[in-house]
Amino acid sequence: MMNTTTKPRNRGKRKFILSGWLLLAVVVIAGIVYGPELYGLLRVGMQVKQIAADDTRAGGTWPRPSEACIGCHGYGGNAGSQIYPHLAGQPEAYLKKQLVAFASGERSDPNMTPMAVSMSPHELDSLVTIFSKTAPLPNATFQADPARVARGEVLLKASNCAACHGQQLEGKDLYPRLAGQGHDYLVDQLTRFKSGARRDASGAMPAVVSALSQQDIEDLAQFIASR
Repeated sequence: MMNTTTKPRNRGKRKFILSGWLLLAVVVIAGIVYGPELYGLLRVGMQVKQIAADDTRAGGTWPRPSEACIGCHGYGGNAGSQIYPHLAGQPEAYLKKQLVAFASGERSDPNMTPMAVSMSPHELDSLVTIFSKTAPLPNATFQADPARVARGEVLLKASNCAACHGQQLEGKDLYPRLAGQGHDYLVDQLTRFKSGARRDASGAMPAVVSALSQQDIEDLAQFIASR
């Protein structure tokens, strides 16, 4: 007696095999047609993943200490206000020295001191790495007075600021980048050096500003902020 279920089963099996071959053919054709585009997307995906991994190694996992700095120092350390310093492009040695000074109490600030004290050595190093490797942007929000800028340039050359801060005021080693700093921040810090409220172990800054009038400080800040 013939098994009536054999033919339907065989037909089902053949359909399954044909469907599999058809699917394989579609995949092969799609690979031929869209292969270069798919490979390009795969490469982009791999590059994005690598960039993210490198970024995490440099700045640490989220949330990062640098995110707490945006409110004052702007994205990447490029402050939009004249009140706060630009951290982008500052020398690593200088940034680390200042953070350590805030943590030790050598420098005092209601915002910076608590933050520096709370950071681990790894977080501090990560913060320094992020800002030192970020490209500094021009101080576009500052409107300079040409006459005061000219007077400030004369004062800067007379004070030989380039000897420590570089020919373009770009900063080096333990000396900060001055070019493009916030005008109000510069005036405040120069005034603090003059009064002794901010100390400088080398004695260089007090010696430079001691002979400057408040008008001189304003002119000098105009020139530096406009660089």
